[in-house]
Amino acid sequence: MDLQIVFPALIFLPAFLGFIGCVFPRIVFPFGVLSLLGFAASSFAALQGDFAYAFTLVGEGGIQFSVDSYSFPLIFGSCITLLIVFGLFANRFTHYFYQICLVLLTALFISFSAVDLVSLFISLELLGFCAFLLVADRNDKKSLFNSFQYLIGGGLAMLIYLIGVVQAFTFTGSFLLKDLVNAPDTALCLIIAGLLTKSGVFLCGLWVPNIYSHTNCQSSAILSGCVTCAGIAPIARMSQILTPISDSMIVIGVISAVVAAIYAVFERESGRALGWSSVSQLGIAILSPAYGCIYAMQHGICKALLFSTLHDDNDHSNSLTNFDSTYFNNRNSPQELLRVIVFVVASLSIMGFPFLAGFITKTWIKYDIPFEARLIYTTASLLTSTVYARLIFDRVSIFIKRQNLNQATSFDLASALNDLFSKPKNYILMLSIILLVCSSLLFPELLTLGSIQSAVVSAVLGGILFVSVVGIQADDFVKPVTRTLDLVGAPFLVAALLLANLLYLKI
Repeated sequence: MDLQIVFPALIFLPAFLGFIGCVFPRIVFPFGVLSLLGFAASSFAALQGDFAYAFTLVGEGGIQFSVDSYSFPLIFGSCITLLIVFGLFANRFTHYFYQICLVLLTALFISFSAVDLVSLFISLELLGFCAFLLVADRNDKKSLFNSFQYLIGGGLAMLIYLIGVVQAFTFTGSFLLKDLVNAPDTALCLIIAGLLTKSGVFLCGLWVPNIYSHTNCQSSAILSGCVTCAGIAPIARMSQILTPISDSMIVIGVISAVVAAIYAVFERESGRALGWSSVSQLGIAILSPAYGCIYAMQHGICKALLFSTLHDDNDHSNSLTNFDSTYFNNRNSPQELLRVIVFVVASLSIMGFPFLAGFITKTWIKYDIPFEARLIYTTASLLTSTVYARLIFDRVSIFIKRQNLNQATSFDLASALNDLFSKPKNYILMLSIILLVCSSLLFPELLTLGSIQSAVVSAVLGGILFVSVVGIQADDFVKPVTRTLDLVGAPFLVAALLLANLLYLKI
């Protein structure tokens, strides 16, 4: 079998299925799920076997791709995220939701594997249009405003990126990432500014909390699990090649990790807190070129689970603060308990709790970054534990409140178990818990007593810090800051990040 033909066909297969699904909508779901399962299994097997393959599309001098250790973790994470969304929200999709997601998947494949700047630009533009449609899927004034804000901000970011590409080509005569070693520093700053905007890294990641809190949960899950990971692979490739980029990512990464985590600690709305947490976690991901893609994969899957279980299965809001009295009138069920358990496990994984996937990825990142950055990394981890301690407390307290209000309702164990095992989505939730636990057991050498103690202490201190700051999570303090950030939006912060890069590299 000629891999030179197979790999391009596989990359464009999801988009082909998406366009075919517009004509034959009934086939898009089964074929889409089968393709996602195939891509997830193949990428996982390739990741375990350290497989790498580079090929050129359209003959010699054409478009170059490389599927390697940077691509496979993100491909696996994106496929798992879409499978989670397809399985848990199947009854809430608009007519073209599956088709958009499949086209989005092709754009992700290209952005993860492209090693030339023009192909990367095209894939990120396509990704931006798909994300625009996902944000606008709610079809109300707020979501439409946010979708156009994202489109304008993303367009500005890509314009800055394209200017950098043109300048780099002027000096190097090539669009390949490996030839950026001869590009001027100004071009590197422009390119990185565009990629960081797509990744949602601070400063220009301030669009993330606003959009996450005003979109459907299924759209937020895809944005956090797939879209914001698009810029991680090229950033990791460039950091591995270029020392100035690597040094700059250390500075930007620690700033993003700490500042965004501080915002998340004081944020009252759960959707915005998860958005700020994504900005912080992606800042951590860009600290390590070697393990950043794996870290982004783990974070994306867990964040998709969090958005998918943030609220009751019958509630369409995207926050734990928007429940009304009718929410508590529904009968408490084992399905809701399962959703709470998944939410808690996914939160603990992002916190880096032992014997979960997040513990492994955080350990890799911790020992790969420079020693000087570990103190700030530890601070960011502590703040992350504080954020998720609050989210877990809110989620569990709401569940307990429902349970107390429904004490008078009779409980039939046999009927409850029958309901629990009769819905396919519950199997997805149970399987996600098993995978988060079992994935940590694949690397027993990292489960040392010292690292386990450090992770447990960080989680406990995060809980203590949450109790300490819960009193100053006041609306009088948070709302003015929130409104200001929403007003500023994404476009102006692209310029701010660009200026920060220029000043750091002393151009």
